[in-house]
Amino acid sequence: MANKNKKKIESFEQLAAAQQHKRPAPSQEEPAISTMLDEFEMWMAVNWKKAIIGVCAFAVLVSVIIIIQGAIQRAELSARRELANAGSIAELEAAIAKHSGNKAADFARLRLAGDLILSDQPGDLEKAREQLLAVASSSKAETFIKIRSALDAAYILEQLGKKEDAATEFERIAGLSQTPEDLRVEASYAAARIFSGLDQMMKADAALKNINLAAAAAQGSSTVYGYWAGLAKQLDEKLHPQAAASVTAPAEKPAETAPAAEAKPAEQPAA
Repeated sequence: MANKNKKKIESFEQLAAAQQHKRPAPSQEEPAISTMLDEFEMWMAVNWKKAIIGVCAFAVLVSVIIIIQGAIQRAELSARRELANAGSIAELEAAIAKHSGNKAADFARLRLAGDLILSDQPGDLEKAREQLLAVASSSKAETFIKIRSALDAAYILEQLGKKEDAATEFERIAGLSQTPEDLRVEASYAAARIFSGLDQMMKADAALKNINLAAAAAQGSSTVYGYWAGLAKQLDEKLHPQAAASVTAPAEKPAETAPAAEAKPAEQPAA
């Protein structure tokens, strides 16, 4: 029995040696794949705890980032919902104070300004102007919204009786490079209107010069620019009626003279 087992072992050894002999030798130029796998398995056998800890740490980091982003999004949505659902002036003021840095707060400020203007209570116009100026200086609001808010704040100054300050503010807005053309002509007309009412004609003329009055007739009142330019043209004609009359009045034609009658020969006296 021992001899049979010994022969089996020897036969297995011979078969293994033969298979080893058949394998191609690893290339000298590049490492054998089996060697690389062996080295990796050896490294994992020694450092498997470190590898698992590193993977877990990375997974935790990714999870924290996802959780933070989700929390920010949830907080953002919650803030917007609270700002949108605020109905009364007190609720709007509380929501804006709580979420003043949220982009939706600018729209809530515009709503609050409108409600304060309509409330017709003492001091509410000043509060409305403060909200409009906050939107005008906001870094998150669009350019048109900012300029529109600044214009409305200037109108409130006029309603408060600070006409010269309002005209100066309109003039400043009209001179800003980022002011859209439609809002520029509105601001220029408003400044000219107020300055003319204050008998500051030089300033009124300077404001009107910012408007292409000739374009008013071409644009018509169908566009925003045409509407404000048309009003500015009417104001200019009111301030300078003689110049307007000299341009519009047609020249009279000289009267035509009748041709002279032909002279008749004198009659001969009777004999």
